Amino acid sequence: MENTPKRTPILWILGILTMIDTFFSVIAYLSWIIAPDYMRQSSEMLKNTNLLTPDQVEQMLNLYSSIQNWQYLLLILVCVALFAGAFLMLVKLKGLGFHVYTIGKITEFCVMNFVIGGMVAMDLNGVIMSVLWVLMYATQLRYLEPFDPKDNASPNQNYSQNPFENPQSNE
Repeated sequence: MENTPKRTPILWILGILTMIDTFFSVIAYLSWIIAPDYMRQSSEMLKNTNLLTPDQVEQMLNLYSSIQNWQYLLLILVCVALFAGAFLMLVKLKGLGFHVYTIGKITEFCVMNFVIGGMVAMDLNGVIMSVLWVLMYATQLRYLEPFDPKDNASPNQNYSQNPFENPQSNE
């Protein structure tokens, strides 16, 4: 049986959701960098709705306002890594994408907890969700092209112990 890369329905769902989430996160982070005053005004409009209490809106506004631009840039880089990992897995069917995604999740944890900290720090729910997403992607690794080129350099190439033997003659 040949291990050919293929897109499974679970991989489709995981990849699409990851790409959508990272895309909108990048837009939000860029908005706080480019137009913080507009973001404050739009957050203030939430006070007029029944979605959040005025105290919750104020806490959210203080939280996002306290993050520095360079910290938002770090979060954008993390999102780019997560997007690239999902793209490599979903579109290119490369196992390398899993490793990029996993490193992105670890980096996200480090940035949120050690660089930014405070109320932005990942709580236990965030850590559990990150681990679950990595595990869900890990179940799809068998359907992807292996990361190590030594493991599967060419799917149709036969390796022989005798260097003088023609690999084509075994067919």
